[in-house]
Amino acid sequence: MSSQQTLETSSSPRLAPHRRYRPTILPRSSGLHEGEPETCKRDWRKFVAIMARLGLLLGLVMVYRLEGRAFQWVTGLACVSLPVHYALPFAWKKPFFVAVSVAALGLILGAVAALAVVAVTCLLIGLCRAPVAFGVRVVLAACVGVGAAAARVGFASWLPVPDYVWTVVAWLCMFRLIIYMYELKHATSREPLIDALSYFFLLPNFCFQLFPVVDYRTMQRVYFARDIHETQRVGLRMMLLGVFQLIGYRVVYHDFVGRPEDVAGLASLTIFLVSNYLLYLHVAGQFHIACGILHLFGWSLPETHHNFLLARSFTDYWRRINIYWKDFMVRIVFNPVVFALKRRPRPLALAAATAGVFVATWVLHAYQSFWLRGVWGWSVPDALFWGILGLLVMVNVQIDARRSTGRGRDSEPSTVWGWTVRGAQTAATFTSICLLWSLWSSPSLAVWLDLMKRGLRLSY
Repeated sequence: MSSQQTLETSSSPRLAPHRRYRPTILPRSSGLHEGEPETCKRDWRKFVAIMARLGLLLGLVMVYRLEGRAFQWVTGLACVSLPVHYALPFAWKKPFFVAVSVAALGLILGAVAALAVVAVTCLLIGLCRAPVAFGVRVVLAACVGVGAAAARVGFASWLPVPDYVWTVVAWLCMFRLIIYMYELKHATSREPLIDALSYFFLLPNFCFQLFPVVDYRTMQRVYFARDIHETQRVGLRMMLLGVFQLIGYRVVYHDFVGRPEDVAGLASLTIFLVSNYLLYLHVAGQFHIACGILHLFGWSLPETHHNFLLARSFTDYWRRINIYWKDFMVRIVFNPVVFALKRRPRPLALAAATAGVFVATWVLHAYQSFWLRGVWGWSVPDALFWGILGLLVMVNVQIDARRSTGRGRDSEPSTVWGWTVRGAQTAATFTSICLLWSLWSSPSLAVWLDLMKRGLRLSY
């Protein structure tokens, strides 16, 4: 098993290699315009059925009043614009998607704020594509980032734009800009501008602060890579799963999560730990809905989470939860470190790469906290969470690397004993993550230790 596979392997299916479709000249009655890929073939009967399901899904959203007004506007705009997008020639689909996304931004933020967000984002894209040395482009983009950070903390109050403009720019650029610069550095030809615009101006991003770190190259590779109707049906299933997760989050939040100071005894501690961890359903639900909306417009992206509550080891947990972040870290940190240490002993290379991944994750989460909340996320619980989780994953990586490659890691147990072992592993992993999650969400280490003391206190 390669070092890359050790940390990178996930339960999501491998993507088909990218292929450019050759233009074909087909009659209009075939459901295709001239030069369109076969996957774009239109069948209005199938599409009407998809729209009916989407309408029922949006009805469910309205009944339960999920998320906020921006979410309802974005989903409603997606529903209204989807038939036009479906009917347009293939060459016009991406420009129309970008136009709809900008329109949603204006609808949510207002004209002035939306214009400022578009201007700053386009400036950053232009600097990334400037015809100068790569290092110069990085410095220029970093300078704009420093200026935006200064504005974020109030040093640009003289500008005639709302302060939240800088937060919205961060939603779009804080991680995707890193990926885009990485791709431009390794690109063999000039990237189309429309691909960059459709990558940064993603319609569902305007109603979700937390958004999956979508990979630029993956987005281009999976665009209309499968039959559009199948892609849309997968998107509807992802959105439905996301709706259920948001409803589950609401139930947990209102009916189970209590205050840490109310914990007294093992039973109340257990309920608090489990329910506090299950609040992550909010993020998972948002990610599934966001990727589901992108499926409706032709991007057959892989899943964002895969049964993360059933992880049976810490590496398995890392592969299942927030898969896009794992892929981002593997590509930007893990693989370069392993390659740089390829002449060193393999255990050393794996340990260094894994440590690099979790240090980078800690730093980037603090960086994300600055843009979203205005304060850097440096705290003792935060450092302990990423440090302990990184150490546990590092140990599992070494164990996995020593296993025989002929043994299927994801094979199903064939005996009662095998299922018992798997159940014990899953329960142990779940318990450990619940404890770590409670530490991460505590305001200080002293508060967490007091919580554990009161929860584990014996009752007489």
